[in-house]
Amino acid sequence: MLNFLYAEVNIVGSMVLLLMITNWNKNSFRNLPVDQKIFNGVMLLNLLIFLLDTGMWLTDGMSLPILKSINYVVTTLYYLFNPLICLLWILYTDFKIHESKSDLLKRIWIYAIPISISTVITLVTPLTGWFFVIDENNNYMRGPWFLVMASISLLYLLCACGMSLKDIVKNGWEASKEVNLPLLIFPIGVIAAVIIQIKFFGLSIIWVCTMLACTNIYIRIQNAEIATDYLTGLYNRRRLDQHLRRKIRAKRTGCLLFAVILDLDEFKKINDIYGHMEGDCALVKTAEILRYSCKRSEDFIARLGGDEFIIVGERSNFDEIEQFIDTLYSNVAEYNKSYQSEYTLSLSMGYSVFHETDTEDSFLAAVDQKMYHCKQDHKNAQ
Repeated sequence: MLNFLYAEVNIVGSMVLLLMITNWNKNSFRNLPVDQKIFNGVMLLNLLIFLLDTGMWLTDGMSLPILKSINYVVTTLYYLFNPLICLLWILYTDFKIHESKSDLLKRIWIYAIPISISTVITLVTPLTGWFFVIDENNNYMRGPWFLVMASISLLYLLCACGMSLKDIVKNGWEASKEVNLPLLIFPIGVIAAVIIQIKFFGLSIIWVCTMLACTNIYIRIQNAEIATDYLTGLYNRRRLDQHLRRKIRAKRTGCLLFAVILDLDEFKKINDIYGHMEGDCALVKTAEILRYSCKRSEDFIARLGGDEFIIVGERSNFDEIEQFIDTLYSNVAEYNKSYQSEYTLSLSMGYSVFHETDTEDSFLAAVDQKMYHCKQDHKNAQ
């Protein structure tokens, strides 16, 4: 009876996760931000583990030979996915704190070492019984090396906590709580559930706690959707302010932090002549060009409002920034050639590099002033 009760709880948890995943991923997965892709992986693995856990509860102790084989398969997959979801969490934490895909990729091989060990042991466990044992009566039991897998999972969660705490110490609670509070809620809750479940064999609460932690973060992310521009799918000014604060604090030595502000020329004329629907279409097209032009994953794109956009990024020198500006102009020209329409897209751009004496406001004001001069030059040239 208890097995069926746990199975019912798992099924309800799976349905909650499925609803969150399907509701959150209405747009193309390829265009999702890196952090959203990773968190999707966390939720998807949580859902799969719920299903595997259900399979373990329903087949455990059943005498049919085929059910014993199924029990071996689902239990092996269960042990493979346990540390994997914790690995995804530390990747998510790393990216949310540093907001750099390139830096994350440099560290990922270090993160992969513990799970590689766990994976090898898991795959040979059906022969060795190291992580788990299924006896002749099809009853599951923990193996002598069970705590190795549990320790690897806990290691990832503890390291993720340490990463958040380090960021809090460095930047202060008020400046970093918006990012780090949900990053701490997840691992602390799961760690507590893991310790309780290890101590009380037969109790199954880890994945319910994981699902609740995912739900908490999902709700926070949904609340933060006000930081996303509905029309273009780009970030907006609120999210820009958060990103810029973090990039200024974490500015890398040897890199130039820069911003480009872009303004769509003759946007009012497009609205007046072709209608506001076409004006919205022009904004969406501009957003697509900007996404295509920003090859580096850490380049941050936002819509400031109206027909103004901003890109924040890092480059090694001024030549690379100039090349990036040239790429933006050439991609706009290429778009106008390839897709004939009743009007031509044209952008005015200005950029500035962050200096040590700058504040966020003075930095953005300098960029905006340069874009204004560029727009005036375009008008004078007509």
